[in-house]
Amino acid sequence: MALRRRTLLASGIALGAGFLSGCAGKPLDTLLTQAAHTPRTPATLTWWVSEIPSRNGPVVADLIIRAFQRRYPNIRVRKSNALSATDANRAAVTTQLAGASPTPDVYLGDTTWPAQFGANSLALPLQKLLPKDFWEGYPPALRRVSEYRGAVYALPFYTDSAYLFYRKDLLAKHGLPVPRTWEELLRTSRKIQRAGDAAYGFLWQATVSESLTCNVAEFLADADAPVLDGSGGVALNGPGAERAFALMREFTETGVSPATVTTYVEADSQDAFVGGRGVFLRNWSYAWGNAADRSVSKIAGRVGVAPRPGFDGGGPPGVSCAGGWSNFVNPNSHNLGAAVAFARFCAGEEAQMILLKNAGVIPAMQEVLTRPAAHQAGDPTLTMAHGLRLVARPVQTPYYSQVSKALYTQGNAVTGGRTSPARAVRAARDDIRTALEGRAL
Repeated sequence: MALRRRTLLASGIALGAGFLSGCAGKPLDTLLTQAAHTPRTPATLTWWVSEIPSRNGPVVADLIIRAFQRRYPNIRVRKSNALSATDANRAAVTTQLAGASPTPDVYLGDTTWPAQFGANSLALPLQKLLPKDFWEGYPPALRRVSEYRGAVYALPFYTDSAYLFYRKDLLAKHGLPVPRTWEELLRTSRKIQRAGDAAYGFLWQATVSESLTCNVAEFLADADAPVLDGSGGVALNGPGAERAFALMREFTETGVSPATVTTYVEADSQDAFVGGRGVFLRNWSYAWGNAADRSVSKIAGRVGVAPRPGFDGGGPPGVSCAGGWSNFVNPNSHNLGAAVAFARFCAGEEAQMILLKNAGVIPAMQEVLTRPAAHQAGDPTLTMAHGLRLVARPVQTPYYSQVSKALYTQGNAVTGGRTSPARAVRAARDDIRTALEGRAL
């Protein structure tokens, strides 16, 4: 019991009364047998789901529920409205799950949750319920973030990808191409800034939060510098990691990024960009809609989208942190077969096409991104998503929250000039090792 309690607390998950009676006291094989059979008698599910951004107006979750119920008319699905903030959402659903509540039957969660929830028996392992070729339709990074110790604890629903948004008009004015490397982006930014055409070159997110962890993970992937090794131990080290941290410092040291970037989350960087203060922006796919919206954007009609750059002489551009949301099955559900059927439906082609046509998110299934509807949506992030190189954050540990803290703490310190890249890498490595040992930072 002490070990489980320590795991939950170190993961940032509150331990609820009755947790150790989880799975309704039934052996896992019994649960999987129940989950493998879709009920023929009436059943009602509760789906814990936060608002899914809509492109055309209709409530996307309702569209998916209706489509599922047409296929399974004996299964009813009710929504339980989840919180919009990820951390608050996780805390709320964990309180129910840790108390062995049978609801929600299916819950929508962040792609960073599987290891934490799986290690603490808060999600049903699903790998034995999936066909062998299931993952062929999804980016490899989604499989990596959905697994823990060989078990699958989440099924993909939609992804989020990071892009480089840029001022088409300013690049055209100066006769400059869209940069494919960070070194080129720095040169381009300084040239446009010196001409007085923009206050800043590059806007991104460097506050002490998960927002910065996503950026750090991308820069490290650009430099081919892993955080964890294949066995789950710390790997962060060497010139590649230092190169990634040095780039973050160079942005602020040269004035290409504002000093205040160390306080920026996604909304702050986006506001500065649509207000006309920057040449380039790193942000998630939803930023396209805001940049193109003439009611909020001063630069609507003058924005382009491209894959993120890479390092000069390094790997190809187009790295993106694998963001997004997946569906988990509550192991204490009274309707396991129906719950698994619904989670699989959400990952399947029909639901993925509903997302493609109606939602302001990127469907997880890669094949649907090649359909004509992707081009008809008028959103370039959809048509580019298939070609991105998604990278997983170091989430393959139940101590991910602490690993993330180590990365964003040192990333913020080096960006703000309070430490050197070499010292930041060493400190992050030491803190990650401490986190993996289950000790508090």
